[in-house]
Amino acid sequence: MSILARAHYARKRGSNYEKFNVIYEKFNVILKLNYEKFNVGDEKHLVFLILKYYLCNIILNQELMARTIKDNKNIIQSYTLTTSRYKFTAYEKRILYRIVEYAQDEIKGILIRDNLHKIEHSLFGREITMPVADILKDEQDENYTMAKKAFSSLSDKFIIIDNDDIWQKTHIISNPKIKKKTGMVTFSVFNEIWDGMLNFSKGYRKYELVTAMQFNSVYSMRFYEILSGQKRPLEFTFEQLRKMLCVNDKYKLVGDFKRWVLDVAKKELDESSPYSFNYIEVKEGRKVVGFKFFPTFHPDKQDPNLFQVEMRSKLSASAQISREAYDYFRYSFEFKTAEISKNKKTIIEGEKKISDFIGFLSSLVGPSRTATNRIGYVINAIKKKTAES
Repeated sequence: MSILARAHYARKRGSNYEKFNVIYEKFNVILKLNYEKFNVGDEKHLVFLILKYYLCNIILNQELMARTIKDNKNIIQSYTLTTSRYKFTAYEKRILYRIVEYAQDEIKGILIRDNLHKIEHSLFGREITMPVADILKDEQDENYTMAKKAFSSLSDKFIIIDNDDIWQKTHIISNPKIKKKTGMVTFSVFNEIWDGMLNFSKGYRKYELVTAMQFNSVYSMRFYEILSGQKRPLEFTFEQLRKMLCVNDKYKLVGDFKRWVLDVAKKELDESSPYSFNYIEVKEGRKVVGFKFFPTFHPDKQDPNLFQVEMRSKLSASAQISREAYDYFRYSFEFKTAEISKNKKTIIEGEKKISDFIGFLSSLVGPSRTATNRIGYVINAIKKKTAES
């Protein structure tokens, strides 16, 4: 891409072009003065032109590597993925957050309409193109070396799903390729991972993307996911937590686990997250065998814009529909807001008469995917079950 073409590209990105233009003009003035001092022939002129070209490329590449800023959004993550066993760095985890974001956008029918991101179907899953800078913590994070390494290291790692139904070990991404001049990365995501991110049959967690991306500790990220939206206490054995967080080779003493995992996560969540926790030890005699977590909610740390958007979207249908049920229709069955409003009466009646309404809905997720009319299938199933109750 020529300098002029790239400058035009930068202009399309908005304010970054202005910054580039100012830097470029300053450089041009200095270059001109230096050149006049030399007062020599064509050969040195050519050297200056080459130097000018490469320095302009460096300046513009810095602008193109600048973090892509997006509006904050709520991310819906399957509970299966939330509680899966994996060991990631913070940068690797941010790659995963982006994949979850893109998968969710796909089921909502949101198309990427900019020149920096692309998602294409492949034989084994999805091929994703995005800026490396998309996995930086925030605008102050300039550790591109760590960000680049994360794509390489993540391609060697896998997720283990181990529950009552299946045991599965799957690599997350493959074939990462980074173009050094543009700072763009392309990699593939396997179908098993992509589909797993959209499988809400075991439940889900909703969290703010920007909040999740800003944590320094991967343990903070994991506990933020687990506790987001959680109202009741959760209890895990010590061994369950060690396996889930993949710390079998360290923190074998309860005191060390509390100090380097639980307390680190709690401190960071208390400082910047709408969801945090308190915890107590669970003992058998004098031995600590687990921990009980009590979720805490801090509304002052919630994104006010996201809250308002969510409330407005639910007003038409959610006055009598529980938040959990509404979200299930919205994200597990991919109902649009208007479709939920249209079938509000049936949903409300189903919630009242079907004892385990969410459990019943989860049983419909799989069969409804192959139905010719998914909405009709789900609504008719609710009507039938309601009549039987």
